[in-house]
Amino acid sequence: MRKFLVKALVLGFLPSLTFHALLEAAAIFPQAYGLCVICHARDLVNYLVDSLTQARFFTYGPHLSVLGIILGGYLGARRGGRTSPLQGRTLDFFLLGFLASVTALVMGMCTARIALLIGWGSLEAVIYLLGVLLGVLLWLRREKR
Repeated sequence: MRKFLVKALVLGFLPSLTFHALLEAAAIFPQAYGLCVICHARDLVNYLVDSLTQARFFTYGPHLSVLGIILGGYLGARRGGRTSPLQGRTLDFFLLGFLASVTALVMGMCTARIALLIGWGSLEAVIYLLGVLLGVLLWLRREKR
């Protein structure tokens, strides 16, 4: 347990603290991205709309970290021997993933991004978090019946 705490401190907390200290020193407000890839897909679509229509609604380009996330996830799963398909009903997996993606696209954020934005003091993220919690509580109540 002690080794785990040391690793968590060295690999998680200290780099994060250093990063935020540098941001404060430079007075930069970074974009908050989660790891669900929805925000990156949204940015890619916005970039394509700008490129095709010459409208210039959005001022940032696509982030190619999606490729890194997919490639890193695959290589990690392959190294760990976990590339076999999940057991269960594939339609359920698809529908739940689809619903989570649509909800994230409608709100413009995923639950990981909610945590990042709340850390930066976003009221919109707090409201969205309350909505997510309400949805989870309603679902749990329905499942108990």
